[in-house]
Amino acid sequence: MLEYVMNLKGMTNMNFLSKNIVAGIWALILGEVLAYITSQLESMSPDYTAVGWCSVIMGLIVINCIDKITADANPSEKHD
Repeated sequence: MLEYVMNLKGMTNMNFLSKNIVAGIWALILGEVLAYITSQLESMSPDYTAVGWCSVIMGLIVINCIDKITADANPSEKHD
């Protein structure tokens, strides 16, 4: 079922995987930078492991939701 939907949208398994890997890496980097900045402003020590996991999970959720919303919003690619 997932392969049918991904092929229907013109996205292969490799595109899906590489997009999620890149999004996870960027989410991790930006989450760690934000944790460092906020910890320095608040004068406290952050838990970088927890921040890393949370930022990667949220980054993957966001990138996949945006992809789903934009794929459904394109009326020229409706396949009934």
